[in-house]
Amino acid sequence: MNATDIKNTYLNYIKENAVFNDVTDTHTEVITPFVDPLGEAIGFSIKSNGKHLTVTDDGYTIWNLSVNNVDVTKKGRRQDIFNSLLHFNGFDLHNGAIERTTGKEQLGQVIHDMTQLLMNVYDFIQLAPSNVKSQFLDDVKYYFMKNDHYTVFPAFSIAGKSRLEHRFNFVFMSKGISKIARVHNHITKQQVDTILASWLDTSEYRRKEYGDTEQLYIIVSDDGYRNIKDDHQIALQEYGINILNFSDKEQLEIQLGK
Repeated sequence: MNATDIKNTYLNYIKENAVFNDVTDTHTEVITPFVDPLGEAIGFSIKSNGKHLTVTDDGYTIWNLSVNNVDVTKKGRRQDIFNSLLHFNGFDLHNGAIERTTGKEQLGQVIHDMTQLLMNVYDFIQLAPSNVKSQFLDDVKYYFMKNDHYTVFPAFSIAGKSRLEHRFNFVFMSKGISKIARVHNHITKQQVDTILASWLDTSEYRRKEYGDTEQLYIIVSDDGYRNIKDDHQIALQEYGINILNFSDKEQLEIQLGK
């Protein structure tokens, strides 16, 4: 492959994997193909007032960092680095939300800048002492791979009708049924959208390979399970997608065990 081929391959990947949803006539939700250290899709919003466009995270980033024991609002070295990243990328903080106002001509650049900024900011999670020792996905992997009550295969991809590869964390062979699982620390609107998009895009392949018996399970942290919104849970259940609390080991074994 030459440089042009590589460039086109990369740009096509971004184009095909980025999701843009119109929430209202003046509000568009952007879900990027990139994920944070916890495996959550990085996303943000674009809002219009008729004259200008505002690219904003709606305050989600600082909240998400805080639930992962990272406080960038307290004076200190971490806050200094956070503010430096904001200013370097041309963003400001307004009532806890990372924002930048722009015109239509520069929107593409601002979307790119926001994506890069959030990817850098989320590196704080990996630097947090409590997360260096134990990240949620690592805990889940260790539990299932070391437990004889499960027949489990980790980290695999399924090709979708779009010809994109959708990644899943595990597949379990449980009571003669293939049960596919994804791991999320918390369930947000962004995660619901990406989960449903992956599940629906892979339906044709799954039907061909597994018939109509395969099932999808979302394994979440105890905090994430207790704080999941009713409409998010209902949206997943409408498609037969089950949510499991990782802390409830009895239910895990009932649903995913041999």
